[in-house]
Amino acid sequence: MKTLFLHRFHELKQVSVLTLLCICLLGLRMKITHDFFMLFLIWNLFLAFIPYVMVVRLRFRESVSKTNLILTFIVWLAFLPNAPYLVTDLIHIRHASASWIVYESLLILSFSTTGLFLGFLSLRDMTQLLSEKGWLSSIKQKALFQNIVLILCGYGIYLGRVLRWNTWDIIQHPEKLFKDMVDLFLHPFSNQEAWLMISSMSFFLMVTFNLFKNYNEPTKITSQA
Repeated sequence: MKTLFLHRFHELKQVSVLTLLCICLLGLRMKITHDFFMLFLIWNLFLAFIPYVMVVRLRFRESVSKTNLILTFIVWLAFLPNAPYLVTDLIHIRHASASWIVYESLLILSFSTTGLFLGFLSLRDMTQLLSEKGWLSSIKQKALFQNIVLILCGYGIYLGRVLRWNTWDIIQHPEKLFKDMVDLFLHPFSNQEAWLMISSMSFFLMVTFNLFKNYNEPTKITSQA
């Protein structure tokens, strides 16, 4: 538990630094321009924190029941696409004037990077929780689980960015949401652009998550005499 706490403390410092960077860049922009358009980034970042906080809460418990883990997993999976969704906020750079385009890019990239980091941390921890329960017993099973989750995130990002559905609509408008989801599978050729976005986003997430994993699990190098 002590090791977990120390590791988590270091992780929280990293998350705090990234979040502070986002807030400072956004605050400075609003101070200079008196334009509050980009405030939606705060809400999007808040949504990205939800799956991360849900998993951290479980990691600090001595034991987690299977029922609790399953229920948490369902809600976690529904909210997880909100984390990498921040990457798509890059489309708002088109509204920036020529003199502000670099700053706007850095601003949105800071939120995007933080969202990705939070999403990858929560996916790593959820994998660990499921592994501790014996549900993911091999490296191949873990990798398969992670890739499936990231593909679902790519799918969820399309539903949110293009079709403008959000997580709450799972409860508020389940029939309409389900209809749009099924339509993509029933008419794949008439939704080629949709599948292009879903596949490219999924591939991007899988590649960047693997880079994240390699960074957090460096290969040990032994020196030879």
